[in-house]
Amino acid sequence: MDAELFLLEVERILQEQVKNSFPTDWDEDFITMNTLREIRKKLNIVKIKGFKRGMKIEWTCFKLGRPPEKKFGDVALLMNISYQDGDKIEGVAFLEAKKRTIGKIKFEAMKTAQLKRICRNAPSSMTLLFDYEDVTQFANTEAFSERWSWLVLKPCTCSVVVPINTILSVGKKDTTLYKFSLPFSYQLFFRYFQGFDLEFRESSIKIAKGYAIKKGVPKYLMVISVAFGTAEPFRDIDFNRNLFSEME
Repeated sequence: MDAELFLLEVERILQEQVKNSFPTDWDEDFITMNTLREIRKKLNIVKIKGFKRGMKIEWTCFKLGRPPEKKFGDVALLMNISYQDGDKIEGVAFLEAKKRTIGKIKFEAMKTAQLKRICRNAPSSMTLLFDYEDVTQFANTEAFSERWSWLVLKPCTCSVVVPINTILSVGKKDTTLYKFSLPFSYQLFFRYFQGFDLEFRESSIKIAKGYAIKKGVPKYLMVISVAFGTAEPFRDIDFNRNLFSEME
């Protein structure tokens, strides 16, 4: 699969799940669960051609088996990245999902105390914002090389990410945050898959894996292995399987 087609397919899944949930099932947990399930179903194992000598992506989605005593974000993306020269890194990205309140510009479920607690343990964490209307005012995603001129992407999306640090700094909880955002599909492929914006501290990784229950547990765990060039995806990934069960 070409990188462009992969990116557009992720965006298509996101838009489909968000739009289909409005207005009857307008709930961030419902949207998140169905989006992860659909990504796993359609893009479980992917080989990307023509990008950094090619890359392989394997991902599996897990859901917390029982309600945690303390939740730590909605989604943890546990990234294991292998490079052609033999280097490997493991990091995690935390996402806190919020839906736009119907008929308003606000994200009324967004709570400052919750964002501060997440940010204390995972400074690079982000909010994943869902909107039932098209979002067009996200940050510029245009590539600078002629080869990747298509990276302007579609002119709109309905799911964007905003750094929690930024939200706490500007003190807003509405759609004016979009100017600080990127489409989640873009963030996933060009940031997380490349090893950017991840937490590498052992304490943060333990939270994602379910080994620091007192600090909280993510509701969903997406285990992702990325390998560049001739490297092979790392598959023997440790996490607390007593807490998480694989999503069907």
